[in-house]
Amino acid sequence: MDLTVLPLRNGRVLFPGIVLRLQVQVGAGTRAAGLMDSIGKQVGVSASGPLVACVPVKAKAKEAKDQTKDMIKDAKKDKDPVSSSEDFDFAVAASDLHSHGTAAKIVAFRRIGSNSNAKDKLRQTAKATYVVALEGLYRIKINKTKKNDPFLSASVTAYEDPDSDTPELSSLSASLKAAGTELTDFLATLQLPNQVLRQLRKTIDEAPATKLADLLASMIDLSIDEKLELLAMAENRVERVTKVIELVTRQVQVLKISQKIQSTVENKLGKQQREYILRQQLEAIKKELGESDGSGDGDNDSDPELSSLKQKLQSITLPEDAAKATTRELGRLKRMPPNMPEHQIIRNYLEWMSELPWTLGSGASAIDVEKARMQLDADHFGMAGVKKRVLEYLAVGKLKKDLKGPILCLLGPPGVGKTSLGKSIAAALGRKFHRISLGGVRDEAEIRGHRRTYIGALPGMIIQGMRKCGVNDPVFLLDEIDKLTRDNRGDPSAALLEVLDPEQNSTFTDHYLSVPFDLSKVLFIATANDAETISAPLMDRMEVIQIPGYTFPEKLAIASNHLVPKQLKVHGLTDKLVTFPDAALMKIATEYTRESGVRTLEREVASVCRHMAVTYAQAQERFASDGFNGIVTSQKVEEILGAPRFMEEVSEASRVPGVVTGLAWTSTGAGGLLVIEAMSISGGKGQVVLTGKLGDVIKESAQIAVSWVRANAGSGKLQLGGEEWRGRDVMEGVDVHIHFPAGAIPKDGPSAGITIVTALVSLFSGRPVRNHLAMTGEMTLRGQVQPVGGIKEKVLAAHRGGVKRVLLPERNRKDLDEIPRDVQSSMEICFVSRIEEALDFAFDGEPIWHGVSAGPRIHLDAKL
Repeated sequence: MDLTVLPLRNGRVLFPGIVLRLQVQVGAGTRAAGLMDSIGKQVGVSASGPLVACVPVKAKAKEAKDQTKDMIKDAKKDKDPVSSSEDFDFAVAASDLHSHGTAAKIVAFRRIGSNSNAKDKLRQTAKATYVVALEGLYRIKINKTKKNDPFLSASVTAYEDPDSDTPELSSLSASLKAAGTELTDFLATLQLPNQVLRQLRKTIDEAPATKLADLLASMIDLSIDEKLELLAMAENRVERVTKVIELVTRQVQVLKISQKIQSTVENKLGKQQREYILRQQLEAIKKELGESDGSGDGDNDSDPELSSLKQKLQSITLPEDAAKATTRELGRLKRMPPNMPEHQIIRNYLEWMSELPWTLGSGASAIDVEKARMQLDADHFGMAGVKKRVLEYLAVGKLKKDLKGPILCLLGPPGVGKTSLGKSIAAALGRKFHRISLGGVRDEAEIRGHRRTYIGALPGMIIQGMRKCGVNDPVFLLDEIDKLTRDNRGDPSAALLEVLDPEQNSTFTDHYLSVPFDLSKVLFIATANDAETISAPLMDRMEVIQIPGYTFPEKLAIASNHLVPKQLKVHGLTDKLVTFPDAALMKIATEYTRESGVRTLEREVASVCRHMAVTYAQAQERFASDGFNGIVTSQKVEEILGAPRFMEEVSEASRVPGVVTGLAWTSTGAGGLLVIEAMSISGGKGQVVLTGKLGDVIKESAQIAVSWVRANAGSGKLQLGGEEWRGRDVMEGVDVHIHFPAGAIPKDGPSAGITIVTALVSLFSGRPVRNHLAMTGEMTLRGQVQPVGGIKEKVLAAHRGGVKRVLLPERNRKDLDEIPRDVQSSMEICFVSRIEEALDFAFDGEPIWHGVSAGPRIHLDAKL
């Protein structure tokens, strides 16, 4: 079958079943014009219309030619210069046509008219524009083309689709119709005529799969390559329908995304436009009411909050750097729309700057040293050394007119009053007090603040405390400074170096403020339990003041003067209703507590007060107040608190061979009793077993002790059980097990050497050490006793435990002055320089060691 070829340009592709309206412009008197007139006549007389082959032109085929030269050449030959305005290209070569096209029927042909363009020198003849409507019938494949001037004709093969669907096409038809329906729903939002939509939905419901596929392909946005691919699928209908389903589904997804984006943009623009209009209306209303400042520059000066903030910043005196920063940020804030996220960030920053006490002091009068002394004595019992150092610090500050000096660090066990001492100092100075808990702080930003680029940024604890106090000279208590930790977010102890350095804290820079803040007038007081966990640079910036634990007389005075009145008030009682004799308080302190501080003592007093409150309330209910006995006797204490928890521990432990009481220093800064037990196991191989969750240092001390006992027993210097061990090994055929009770508590440190030796000698000799004895000290393989630390805390722990004799290293004699006089008078303190002297002190009766007598001792009113 031969058909006239209509070459379609500009990506035009006609699918079967689709009507395409095209136009062409030709000059009068040419063959093209004659042919178009001939086509028009045929359309007019034929109901079916002439058939043509609509074939797409390959991309950029025509553009490769020089159109201007061709037009000049055609004009010289008196030919019509081909200039199809949009849709046809009659001058295309056969090689520029695609191999597939569509057989179409010309269903409408109309000549619009002619025009004359006198300015165009290349075209002096009139032109006419023809509108052609083509209806696609079926796919064709071009077999051979031939020139039929000015048109091309071609021999084609037709591929007509059957009207019925195969079973496979029927299964695909449901998916295709669903995709088409969804596409139609989107087209309905374009406000198409209802008649068109109804016809489209009817076609989707009734048309076969192949015709529906061609219809949908013509409706969606496809590239020229995708259109040609569908056009070339002439024989494989299943593949063609499947491809169309994929393309329509893709188009629907694109439309959904486009609709969502467009809706978001429209809402955003609409909100901004509404805000702008409302803001302009508000400004106009204010002008009518005479409330506008008349600036009219579009800034936010009309905002009452911003005006108040501006006035507040202008009313305070700021340092130069802070003034520049606030002026700059205030200008940015005035030019920035309120709906921008950074607007609130700048506003928060300016509020912080306006509320900090840059130059505002507490107005406290000059330091009164005598008043401070009375305040400290009223709030705390004892602590003579601590009070003396604090008064010295305040006296120097009074003479210098400032408190710029070393940072005080109160070091001691829990419950001894470190925090309350800081409050007393603040009260003595008449300054505001602020406590900062550093326990568990691991982020550097907690000290220096967050940078404002982060969401939710805030200043650090120091600046927050200054804002809360409202003055630039408060008393800051850095509580638990030894509990600082570190991780990948920085080292907070390093951030504190600038804060606690008197030479640097006058220009402390918080990351949030980004300007220096003067901390030189702040009195910093730190508290800690263990100095070992404080970093060396931070420790170097502080002056450590040791606060030891309390003795029993001190606990009695604290309970009488402070704890009992406080707990009576808390529980709704008075000192007229309930009285605590000294004997009862001493019983609670000695038999129910074993601590350095007074927290447990306060809890026990509170338990007694609760019991007395119940008793008194029941007496009131029975209207028999005469039956209420408000005197807390020692017997009543035992009835309320139960059996005593600490009774003669040292005496009971010392009556068994191989058991010795040592003295230890805990990580909380308090002293404690450490019982060491040794046991021999017959049939062994001379091995030593150590238990009790021990560290490496204390394990080494045990090994040294075992080696010293074996060496000196074998040399005949030790008398063990009346036997002569010269030339023999005391561990021959036995194993030794050394145990440190309270196995869940870690133990380490170089202070148990002489205690382990004494336990082994007691074990092998079968003789217990004397009653109420405790000792501490490290030893060498040569038998020399080395000094240890924490003497004051250890002796106080021995005092609380009922120890009557304490053995200490000779080189610790200098620490005797730190021990309270009442403690010294209640026990015998013996100093030893060699282990042989310690053994002679530990055992009564026949000496254990040959040829060595006991060394010097201090015996102060010993009550043995």
